[in-house]
Parts: sequence; C-alpha cells; structure tokens
Amino acid sequence: MHPKGSSEDSMLINQAKQGNMKAFESLAKKYQHAIYSICIRMTGAHQSADDLSQDTFVKAYFALSSFKDHMNFFTWIRKIAVNSTLNYLKTQKREVPLNEKDVKVSETAFSSQEQPHYRLERRQMKKQFQKAIQSLSPEQKSVFILRTYENLSYKEISQILRISPGTVMSRLSRTRKILQQTLSEYL
Repeated sequence: MHPKGSSEDSMLINQAKQGNMKAFESLAKKYQHAIYSICIRMTGAHQSADDLSQDTFVKAYFALSSFKDHMNFFTWIRKIAVNSTLNYLKTQKREVPLNEKDVKVSETAFSSQEQPHYRLERRQMKKQFQKAIQSLSPEQKSVFILRTYENLSYKEISQILRISPGTVMSRLSRTRKILQQTLSEYL
C-alpha cells in the first residue's frame, strides 16, 4: 500500500518550490519506502533500487517547478521512478536476482504449526516466482508490477508508460502466460 497525497503534501510542495529543503525532505521521507518498493520489484537488486530511489527524488526536486497544484505528488513521483527504472533496465545487463535472504516475505499469514515440508515448498515457490519476475523484459515487468503490486488500472498504467491501454492489456496477458508456464510445476 502506498501513501496517499494530502493537503499537507500541497503545503510541503509549495514550501519546497520556494526553496525550503526541509519541506522537500519531509516529502521524500513520506514516500521513500513506496518508491523503493517499486524500484526493488523492478530491478531485483537492493543497490540498484536504492540508487534509483535516490535518483527519483533528485529528479523530482529539480523538476518541482513543473509540478501542477492539481496533481497528486505520489502519482507524479511514482511515474518518475518507473521511467527511471525502465531506462536503467534497458541500458544495464541483467543483475543477479534477489537472493532468498534478500526477499523479506511475511510468514505471519501462515500457521506456525505448518509442517516443515510445506514451508520449504512455499519458500521454493516464492524464490522461483521472484526469479521468474526478474527474467521478464523491462516492458513486461513494469506492466506486471504496476498492475499486481501497485494495483493500478490499465488507463493509469498506459499514462505512466505512455502506451495504449490495449498494449497494457496484451503485455499483461503475455506476461501472465509466461509466468504461468515458468511456474507450472508450482501451480
């Protein structure tokens, strides 16, 4: 879940536009986890996600004068993060996928009484799922993450990625088929 914009955001944005660095730092603190989450899901590498998150806030700071009052700050900065990460993925060689120890998945949803072989099987499935996501092309990965993790509509995704809603739907369909084939032994 990501934070929602507010009148507090508007006040901080106006202060930041007038040169108040503390106001912008407050915005960055409020949204840093949500932006990092997007970047880590897309890159699968902590260092890259951390760098891209920081880069997103630097770009946002320098582009703050173009931010319009009617806009939602999170929507605006998320678009910057997605585009920066897509550009990064297109220009970089594939990184080493997340290690199992890097994947922080809550086990609280499952019973502590669960049998060990089920826990092991679930961990293996999560590891394979992360590996499958990282094997997707940047275009497929971005559509899947924005739809699945960010719960955005096709229209919102098409606006962020500057593609038609039909392209979003076809990429998402192809991506789901790829993931289904890759994970068929677990489904």
